[in-house]
Amino acid sequence: MFDADIDDMAFYDDDDDHISDCVDCDKQNFEYDFDYDEIQVESLKEIIKNCLIPSVFDTTKYLIPLFIVSLSFNFITQFVKLPQKYFHILSILLGMFILHYYVPESLYLIEIYAVLSYICLCLPRQYQKGIEMFVLSLLIILYCEYTMEPAAWHKIRSVIMIAAMKAVSVSLDKSDDLPDVWQYIGYMFSPVTCLFGPWIPFTNYTSVEQNKNQWTPWFIVSALKNLLISLIFLSVSNCWTRWLIPLSTGKWLSAYKDALSFRSSHYFISYMSSTILLLGGFSSSVSTIVRPIDIELPRSLVQVVVSWNIPMHTWLKLYIFRPATRHVGKFGAVTLTYLTSALLHGLNFQLAAVLLSLGLYTYVEFQLRFILANAFDACIGAKQCSPDKCHHKKNSRHYGVILTNIVFSILSVFHLAYLGLMFDISELQETGYSYRHTIDKWSQLGFASHWIAFTTYLIYFLIK
Repeated sequence: MFDADIDDMAFYDDDDDHISDCVDCDKQNFEYDFDYDEIQVESLKEIIKNCLIPSVFDTTKYLIPLFIVSLSFNFITQFVKLPQKYFHILSILLGMFILHYYVPESLYLIEIYAVLSYICLCLPRQYQKGIEMFVLSLLIILYCEYTMEPAAWHKIRSVIMIAAMKAVSVSLDKSDDLPDVWQYIGYMFSPVTCLFGPWIPFTNYTSVEQNKNQWTPWFIVSALKNLLISLIFLSVSNCWTRWLIPLSTGKWLSAYKDALSFRSSHYFISYMSSTILLLGGFSSSVSTIVRPIDIELPRSLVQVVVSWNIPMHTWLKLYIFRPATRHVGKFGAVTLTYLTSALLHGLNFQLAAVLLSLGLYTYVEFQLRFILANAFDACIGAKQCSPDKCHHKKNSRHYGVILTNIVFSILSVFHLAYLGLMFDISELQETGYSYRHTIDKWSQLGFASHWIAFTTYLIYFLIK
């Protein structure tokens, strides 16, 4: 039944995208049914004084060393004529400093992983099966999962993930033209991307050395704009959501508040990463990481998947989905893609549950809307037609089409609130969320989103 219309799936297709266990979980988990009368709502002045100013000031102060290092890397590569080898050595030294300063727990792991992964790259061709780097990356993640303290592993998880994505991309892109050891280690330790990411292709890293026209007023303006947007989303995540949506609004709006706070923190990191990319000398073409409008007001969950983390979506499509399609078919490739994404984040039940749910939701929504679009000859598919290529009789300006797309948009927002509500601000976020935390959060809302998704699938199954 899953093979129907699978050739038209848009999750990671080849078309261009519109581009530790809890000791007492009952006490630690957020409960939506406590006494609201005891809550004291903060005033606007108190929010600004006690939350906004400290959040922005402390975060900026914390990131100043990263800004200075990125600017220094950019300045030296722009105005000092370095031999290629010394360019990569500079990248290695600055990257090691950043990792030692912010996440010293990860430095020795990245050093070991970089050496072992380069050895894998240099294996004779007859011994290479194409999965060596995946296996090595999984072993490193498993080592961290089972030997490190949960708080330390949670802190460095994204650093290991970015390194693994870099290594895998090089192993598949450069099978016939391997970079030398300085190029590879410099790429792995790039001070601009080693901490927050995002993943960038090896060619984008090496192009920084050749681009000598990045130091312009516009690059400063673009960096400052991204920094401002980043800090705005930080304030939304830390301050404004709890002020605009007080707890007394009820469990569903409280769930939406938790999910919005989580999404805003993701936007903060994404725009901060864009700022650092620009400060580090990378072109604006690789600095777009997230599209918040497409997530907050989505046409479909497929659009959310694409817009949530554009570089990672690209990586998954290039190195997981497309190769897997040739061996296990498209539905199997989609499943493997979401499984890979979950494994890259570590053995985290919560993330795996969210990603698996999201994968099933997007599949069902895409298939149902594909059938409805063909049946009614209307532009109501999960992906919007290009304005000049829409051949539906009822286009995007038709009232029925507008209403249908709004309904699916509201349904997507509902699913996002449900899936994101367990990423709340609690003591558990420092060590990672437990299995029980996830189940408790969803059970408080009656597993409503999963029931709606199941109903949607039944409708699709009956009409296909």
